[in-house]
Amino acid sequence: MSNISARGGCAFGAKCRIIGLTGPIASGKSEVAKILARHGAFVIDVDKEAHRLMGLSRAKRQQLAELVFSDPQKLRELNQLVHPKLKKTIFEKLKIRKFDSRMIVINAAVLKEIGLIGFCDEVWVVMASKKTRLARLLEKGLSKEAALARINSQMGQKNYLKLADVVIDNNGTRKELNGQVQALFKL
Repeated sequence: MSNISARGGCAFGAKCRIIGLTGPIASGKSEVAKILARHGAFVIDVDKEAHRLMGLSRAKRQQLAELVFSDPQKLRELNQLVHPKLKKTIFEKLKIRKFDSRMIVINAAVLKEIGLIGFCDEVWVVMASKKTRLARLLEKGLSKEAALARINSQMGQKNYLKLADVVIDNNGTRKELNGQVQALFKL
């Protein structure tokens, strides 16, 4: 377990368990993060931090997403600009905060790409079938082409599984997901 008290860390000098929560788009990472937060985990949402760093409105973020997910080179260029700043922001956030929680969750689809894997005690990967993820993105209003572009822009499921200390299957109901996550929180 990590003890980040020297950098700000846990309250009362307690040990903090740092979980890297990752998985492909629309797999259910945010839902898992919400469940963990309800049980007392401190969650850092890397997507929200990235949006804050870039200072883009919702409409501008949508335009940027359409641009970079349709052009792999533009996505690489954006990542090269944002990822180092994002990693620094996450580390700074961890350094200055006194945590009352014994579990800190870094919720990031791009956990490996940003360089945060080595900082985590465990990596939890949320998985769902491509069909399920596509349906979720379509429900959010994306066209099939846009949804597939986003799915295909990420590393494959096998690569996510290589990172995993824990795999959470999110092809079932919310109740089933909640049960899995609660069991893991108690470990």
